[in-house]
Amino acid sequence: MARPRSAYAGPACPHCRHVLASDALQDGDIRCPACLTEFEARVFHPPQRSARVLQLAQSGPEGATSCANHPRNAAVASCERCGLLICSLCQLDVESGKYCPSCFERLAQEGALATAKNRFRDYGSLAMVWSIVGLLFSFLFLGIPLGIVSIYYAIRALRSRQNRSSLIVVAAGIFIALVDIGLGGTILFSMLNVARHFP
Repeated sequence: MARPRSAYAGPACPHCRHVLASDALQDGDIRCPACLTEFEARVFHPPQRSARVLQLAQSGPEGATSCANHPRNAAVASCERCGLLICSLCQLDVESGKYCPSCFERLAQEGALATAKNRFRDYGSLAMVWSIVGLLFSFLFLGIPLGIVSIYYAIRALRSRQNRSSLIVVAAGIFIALVDIGLGGTILFSMLNVARHFP
């Protein structure tokens, strides 16, 4: 039978669950006054919302333009993509530009905003995978093109800022790709040599 959950009483010791005084909390090592066990604590300081929303009634006649999404709020900017008038709640400052929420979402899905990207291609792993596939299929003369593809991905991995593979993986991918090209070239040369001897 599950125990009933108690109400949250504030931050507590992770060992004995003794509730700690909020003024005693700080970042770093803390000793629990009840069980005398030390633990590391991180105090969360939420960012303060700095946007001041100007109501349309407060803005006066010179600021009589309303936000497209919030009719009671005065517009403070226009979206750089669609030109929609937006209030300070809607305004998203991204990469020195101001966007409305729908344009920001669309640009983020298209990958047009570098700061909004959450998926990156791991070129080092791609180089390693294609070099191994090229090694497996080098007898079908696929070692040469797959080795070239692997070297291309390895160069992209070395130039990429978001490279998640280690340099050892990239170097191994380049080495195996060169073996692919050498093996594929040797097999191709020997097949052409054999075909030349038979009329």
